[in-house]
Amino acid sequence: MYSALTALAGMALVWMVARGLWSEAAAWRAAAVLCGMLMFVALGQILTLDMSLTFCMTLSLAGFLIAQTAARPKPWMLLAWAAAALGVLTKGVIAAAIPAAVLTLYSLYSRDFAPWRRLHARWGLPLFLVITLPWHWLAARRLDDFLQFYFVHEHLARYLTPSADRQQPWWFFGWVFLAGTVPWTLSALRALGGGWRRSAVPAEFNPALFLWIWVVFIGVFFSISDSKLMPYILPAMPALALLIAALPARSLQRDLRLTAVITLMAGVSLGYASLHWPRVIASSDRSGYFLGLAKPVGQIAVLLAVSGLFVLLQHVRNANRATVFLGVGWCLAWLLLIRAAALVAPVYSGVRLGAGIPAAERGAPVYSVATYDQSLTFYLQRPVTLVRYRGELDYGLRKAPDAGIADEEEFLRRWSLQSQAFAVMEKSMFDDLKRRRVPMR
Repeated sequence: MYSALTALAGMALVWMVARGLWSEAAAWRAAAVLCGMLMFVALGQILTLDMSLTFCMTLSLAGFLIAQTAARPKPWMLLAWAAAALGVLTKGVIAAAIPAAVLTLYSLYSRDFAPWRRLHARWGLPLFLVITLPWHWLAARRLDDFLQFYFVHEHLARYLTPSADRQQPWWFFGWVFLAGTVPWTLSALRALGGGWRRSAVPAEFNPALFLWIWVVFIGVFFSISDSKLMPYILPAMPALALLIAALPARSLQRDLRLTAVITLMAGVSLGYASLHWPRVIASSDRSGYFLGLAKPVGQIAVLLAVSGLFVLLQHVRNANRATVFLGVGWCLAWLLLIRAAALVAPVYSGVRLGAGIPAAERGAPVYSVATYDQSLTFYLQRPVTLVRYRGELDYGLRKAPDAGIADEEEFLRRWSLQSQAFAVMEKSMFDDLKRRRVPMR
């Protein structure tokens, strides 16, 4: 619910900014583009901090952009400072570093330094510090190595070294961008291809250029990092939706026509696949979980086919109506697909593992051996003892060493001494222990 609410709030912000910068028609286009974007919809349904970070950064961006033309810019700039501070509390200093870098690059490229005079740093910086410092100060007081872990390990080392074990090729986010912007990929590429132009009037604030630098900088910044995860570029998506909404009418209509064709083709293809579903899914020991997806895939097919056909029959005469219809259609399609994922929950969720432990035996020790399912502890409503696993829990395990067992032999010793205990592991680990005649069932 938290991620979904911040996603909805982000859409409202995009609508508000587009309306203030351009027109109400552009506002509806921007909101429709964002609500249909695969990455935005998907991460709005996943419980991570990435969507809330995106909301805070978008709120900061909105306050800054509106302040550039507002009659009373100070309240909007204070909102931008406060939102950046909340972003820092959400997921680190990146929430302030990115806006600062974008503003610097924008001013150097456009030779427009007027926005610096509208920052109201005299009031904004103290507000930022009042919001961010107390939590960091309390954490540093309670944990003597917190500052080193937080700033050096979680920021510098994670960005500059492969310590987080998230290495990907430098072009990784290019593919993420292409897939994550579906169905607006063509318009997204067009917006990026032409958004670098400077204002024809020197020293006049150019919001489109600022948004373009925002999107490109986020992509490049994380591409040169040694740590890459798909959600990292999510904060670029609201700004990208604004750029797409601001495209010239002729270009936008051309893109919408092609998007409608692709949408119709996707609907027809999925419809055919749903009728022959057992032959479509790959045969494996988990195939049975996916058989139930045939019906929701068919529903998605109808939804997309109707959306695409409607826009094509209208000949894209009204770009606003076409954008909204396609955006809502794709949004509902993605939501249906995410809802259908509950049918294959045993493949990725610990809900059935948790339910498999009888209520009378819930107090017995539970071990997680060489793996860790984050959902299992939620459904168990209790922690598990980690065996030969650290990952991102390393810092916590150093503070509470009794919560984990580093050595497999120590685990087997404890296991053999207990009359009742449970262990979660991959099948390969289970087979290995079985060959070693470890007592278990």
